[in-house]
Amino acid sequence: MALTSQCGLHRAPYQSAKASSRTVHYSPNNLPFHHPSSPLQHLTRPSNLSTATMLGPKGDLAAAELAFFAPALLIGIYIVFRHGFTRQMGWVYIVILAILRIVGAAATLDMETTNTASTALLETAAITSAVGTAPLLLALMGFLERINTGMEHKGTPRLAFRLLHLVSLAALVVAIIGGIDRMDSSASTVSTGKTLSETAAMLFLGVYLALAGIALFNVANVRWILANEKLLMRACVIAIPFLAVRIAYSIASAFANAGSVFYFGSVNVYAQAFMQFLPEAIVVVLFIVAGLMTPKMEKHQLYQGSRDVEGQKVEMINGPTQGSGYAAPPFRQEARSQAPRSVGDYMPSRLIYNAVRGQRR
Repeated sequence: MALTSQCGLHRAPYQSAKASSRTVHYSPNNLPFHHPSSPLQHLTRPSNLSTATMLGPKGDLAAAELAFFAPALLIGIYIVFRHGFTRQMGWVYIVILAILRIVGAAATLDMETTNTASTALLETAAITSAVGTAPLLLALMGFLERINTGMEHKGTPRLAFRLLHLVSLAALVVAIIGGIDRMDSSASTVSTGKTLSETAAMLFLGVYLALAGIALFNVANVRWILANEKLLMRACVIAIPFLAVRIAYSIASAFANAGSVFYFGSVNVYAQAFMQFLPEAIVVVLFIVAGLMTPKMEKHQLYQGSRDVEGQKVEMINGPTQGSGYAAPPFRQEARSQAPRSVGDYMPSRLIYNAVRGQRR
């Protein structure tokens, strides 16, 4: 037996998989799964019985993914160490995505080059492909949260990011469980897995729409964004349409039935290349370039306030030169005292306290 031509896997007949708890024997009467809902039901007997190793379209795509994500992983690790491991530094999720893609591509190439296939390898390739949406959304969320922190009171409430983060993690777990169930031999389990995949896809869509709305809100309030964060903001805005393509691919794959070009486990290689790999690659490049060019954010910068749209500086009341955002006074007034003041003197609680007492500290 061999996978269909669209999967690009050519198998020698009757050759069993190696090193697997469940071995796939390519015999006409011995398919691994026997119900129409299984992705592996597409196995057919090869017309060419040659055992020569050749990469089909799926193998070529896996090689391209490996060639792209291997260096992206190394650069991503460098950026993570440069900016830090916090959730607001979304490059951590770029590293996770690169690892998932490398593992999935390696599993596909192993099946291609050794002419063997196991349930474990097939599940690994399919599931790592299905969960790639979550790291991209979490990366975008982390960058927007970082930008939002510099905007202070002009940004989105932090509670919104926490809720979106929880929804994204829940969708990721549901997507993984759904992917595993869809590779099962039981028709009822496959049906349950499909329902879970559909649920995860809709959750991802909701998170994407919320993040796109936050990004557009930030664009409308660009003058409150820190000057050093504007390049990262541009990368987020440019990435939004490409993420839309990736989300559309996830939804199509989740809702597709057997025989569709988007059917889970046997997606058409060209659909996978142009709706999964290409958008992911573009988004990863955008975020990596932004990570290399964006200065490291120090802890004290998180509460400094924002610069105006030209990035110019203004003089704070009785304080050092600061940005014209939230930390700055509402009006430019002559300093009453030359005593240096900290940013904390201009936090809301301190300002209200001083106003009530009728004096400034």
